[in-house]
Amino acid sequence: MKVKRENALERIYSHLVLVGAVFVILYWFIEAAVHSWFFDGGSFLLHVTHPDKHEIWMRLIVVALLIIFSLYGQNIINRLRRTEAALIEREKDSLRILENNPAAIVLVDCESRQITYANNNALNLIETTVTGLQGKVCHNYLCRTQKGQCPILDLGQRMDLSERELLTKEKTVIPILKSVTKIQYQDKPHLLEAFFDISEQKKMQQALRQAHAELDQIFQTATVGMRLIDSDFNILKINQTFAELSGVAPEDAVGKKCFEIFAGSMCHQEDCPLQKVLDGQQLSDYEVSKIRSDGSVLICNLTVTRFEGVDGMIGVVEAFKDITELKKIQHALQSEHDRLHGILFHQFESVGIISDQYHLEYQNELLKQQTNGRTPCHCYEVFRDRVAPCDECFMQKAFASAKIQRFEFDSISGHSFQHTYTPFVDNKGQNKVVVSRRDISERKASLAMAISSERLAALGELAAGVAHEINNPINGIINYGQMLVNKTKHEDPLNTIASRIIKEGDRIAAIVASLLSFSRRENEKNSLVSIRELLQESLTLTGAQLKKDGIALSVNMAENLFPVAAIGQEIEQVFLNIINNSRYALNEKYPQSGDRKKLDINVSIVSTSNDDIVVRTCFKDYGTGIPADLIEKVVDPFFSTKPKGKGTGLGLTISRRIIENHSGTIDIDSIAGEYTEVTVDFPAQCGKEPS
Repeated sequence: MKVKRENALERIYSHLVLVGAVFVILYWFIEAAVHSWFFDGGSFLLHVTHPDKHEIWMRLIVVALLIIFSLYGQNIINRLRRTEAALIEREKDSLRILENNPAAIVLVDCESRQITYANNNALNLIETTVTGLQGKVCHNYLCRTQKGQCPILDLGQRMDLSERELLTKEKTVIPILKSVTKIQYQDKPHLLEAFFDISEQKKMQQALRQAHAELDQIFQTATVGMRLIDSDFNILKINQTFAELSGVAPEDAVGKKCFEIFAGSMCHQEDCPLQKVLDGQQLSDYEVSKIRSDGSVLICNLTVTRFEGVDGMIGVVEAFKDITELKKIQHALQSEHDRLHGILFHQFESVGIISDQYHLEYQNELLKQQTNGRTPCHCYEVFRDRVAPCDECFMQKAFASAKIQRFEFDSISGHSFQHTYTPFVDNKGQNKVVVSRRDISERKASLAMAISSERLAALGELAAGVAHEINNPINGIINYGQMLVNKTKHEDPLNTIASRIIKEGDRIAAIVASLLSFSRRENEKNSLVSIRELLQESLTLTGAQLKKDGIALSVNMAENLFPVAAIGQEIEQVFLNIINNSRYALNEKYPQSGDRKKLDINVSIVSTSNDDIVVRTCFKDYGTGIPADLIEKVVDPFFSTKPKGKGTGLGLTISRRIIENHSGTIDIDSIAGEYTEVTVDFPAQCGKEPS
C-alpha cells in the first residue's frame, strides 16, 4: 500500500500544474455554489456563467495564487527530482566503478562490522556469492584478525596498507595486498577494503629469492675467480675462488679499487679490458699477468662482461682462470714441437702427417716445395695425382697392422719415390700416420745403370765370343773366295760371284770388328777419340736396321774434325741411344715409308758463346716429335714417351750422365708432330791427334 501511495503521490507531483488548474475550476464552481446557496445570490448557473465583478476579481486572485503556487511548487519538485536523479546516477557510477575496479572491493559497516557490499572480483576471489557474503562479520569470515585488533576501527589508524592473508569460503589462505580506509556509504560510516591477490607475486618473489640463492651459490662455488666491479672501479663482490687466487679475503677486498687488489700489467693502461667494456666495446678473452698479495705472479685467462641492472649498466664482471701451469705445459709442448719441427725441417726427406681421412695436415719445408704448399689437400691428390684414394692404400695397411709400411712407386713426372708410413694416435684419439717421402729416382737410375752395365758386359763377352767364332769361318769363306778369284778370269761369271763373296765377307768381318770394339772394356779411361770413327762404328751396327725400316740416312761430317777426350764405348752408347730413339719416332709416324722418313746427322766444329771449341753432332729426325711440356722430362729417370714395355725411360738419362761426365752438353729441340733435333757437344782437343 505504501508503494502504491508513493506512486500516486509521485504522479501528482509530476502534474502539479494540472492539479492547480483542476483546483481553479473546482474553486470557480464552489464560489458560485456558495453565493447561490448560502448567500441567496440567485441561480447557481447564473453565478457560474455570469458572476459579478466582485466575484470575478476574487476568483482571478485565487486562480493567480493557485497558478503561482503550482508553478513554484513544480519548480521545487523538479529540482529535487533532478538532485535525486543525480544522486542515483552517482550511486550507480560508484557501483560501476566498484564493479569494474581491478581490485577486489568490500564495504564493511563500521558499527556492525558486517559486510554490506562486495564487487565481482571480491566474490570470485573469496569464491562465494552476494547472498553468501553480505551480512557476514568481516573478521570472522575474511581474515584471521580478532575483534579489537582492527587497525582502523580499534587501533585508530586513518588508513591501512599492508600485506595480509585472505580466507576464502573454503578457508583457503590467499596472500593479498590490502588497502583499508573509511568512507560514508548510505549515510553510514563504512570501511572500504580493496585488496589484490599477490599469490603469483609471492611465487615470483620466492623464485627470485631462490634464483638469487642459486646464483650466489654458483658465484661462490665457481671454479674461476670472479669479482663484480662498478663503473668507478670499486669492488662490489668477490667469490671464494677469487679470494684464493688473489690471497685477499672478501671483507678486505670489497670496497677497494680493482687495481689495488690483484693488480695486473694492463691496469692504468689504454688497453684496460674493464675500461673498454665500460666504454661499450665487445671483447674476447685476454691473457693477463696478475700479482697476488704475497707478490707471486699468476698467468690468468680473463673474461670481462657487462653487468646489467634494472636501470642499466651497473659495472662489469671479471672472471679469472689460472692458466699458469697450463702455460708451463704449453711452453714445454711448444719447445718439444719446435725441436720436432727443427728435426723434421732439417731432414733430407719430405715429411708429412696424414689423417685417416687422407687429409695432409702437416708438411715440412721439403714437402711444401714438392706440393707447392697446397693446403688443404688429400694425400692421393698431391702424391699420386688421383681424385680418389688408391686401390691399394699402404696408409690403411699401416692402420690395420699397426706396423710401419713401405712401398715404392713411379709418378707420372718420371720420378720414383719411396713412402714410409708410421702409424700413431694423436692426443684426440684420432689415427694418423707420419709419411716419409724419399725421391729414389737417382738410386734406381744408378741401380738400373749398373744392371745395364752388367748386361752390356755380359752381352759384350757374348758378342766377343760370337765374333771370334764367326771370324774363323768368315776368314775361310774370304780365303776360298779369293782362291776362286785367282783361278778364274775377270770376265768369268764365277769370278764375279767370288768377288761378291769376298766383299760380303769383308762386310761381315767389319761388323764383327765393331762388335768386338763396342764390347771391349779393358780400356775404360779417357783417351783422344775421333767422333767420326765412333759415329761410323755406331752406324755400322744400326745401318742395316735403318735400311730395313726404310729410313733414309743422311750423314754430313766436316773435314779435319778435332778429337775429343772420352771413353769411346760410352760415346758409342750415347749415339746408339739417340739413333734408336729417332728410328722409333720415324716408324711410329711412318709405319711403311715416306719422303720425310729420314734421319739427318751433321758433325761440325763450333765455337760457343764462351769461345769454347766443341765438336757438335746433331741428330734430326722428322718423326712424331715431343710435346713442349715433356721436353724437360724426357731426360728424367724412368720417364718415357714410349708405351709401357717398349721403353725403360733410362736411355736418355744414361746418355745425359755420360755426356756430363765428359764435360759435354745435350740439347733437345722438338715440335710435336714435326721433328726432333738432339744436339750433343763435346769439348774439342785442338791440335791433337786421336790415340
